[in-house]
Amino acid sequence: MSSFDEQLSEVLLQTDDLEWVEKSLAGLSHKMLWRDEETEASIALVRFEKGAGIPEAHQHASNQFMFCLSGRYVYLPTGTTLTKGSFYWNPKGVVHGPTMAEETSVLLEVYDGPHYPVRPSFYDNDEDAR
Repeated sequence: MSSFDEQLSEVLLQTDDLEWVEKSLAGLSHKMLWRDEETEASIALVRFEKGAGIPEAHQHASNQFMFCLSGRYVYLPTGTTLTKGSFYWNPKGVVHGPTMAEETSVLLEVYDGPHYPVRPSFYDNDEDAR
């Protein structure tokens, strides 16, 4: 076995065994599945309770990808609606939102780099914006 092979290992998470972590934005919680601390890329499950959402227009510092696992999650200005099986891509720098969950919604969310260019006002700490 080469030294390269020794550095690799598989990782398996049972997402049902992970606790939902509440964020400072009411009605939003997440389960972080993977994060690269160097690039700030990440993969997480995010859950918006019915009636919760992102309260203002904002943009991201990288590409944002979301796959809806359950619920109904709406981008209010455009009417873009994620339902079970929907895949959403928001390119880096595109302003979008506000949003609202018409039903409790669980989304698989992927960023290919940092989430925000600056911490948005709807979070009261830097950790929630990561």
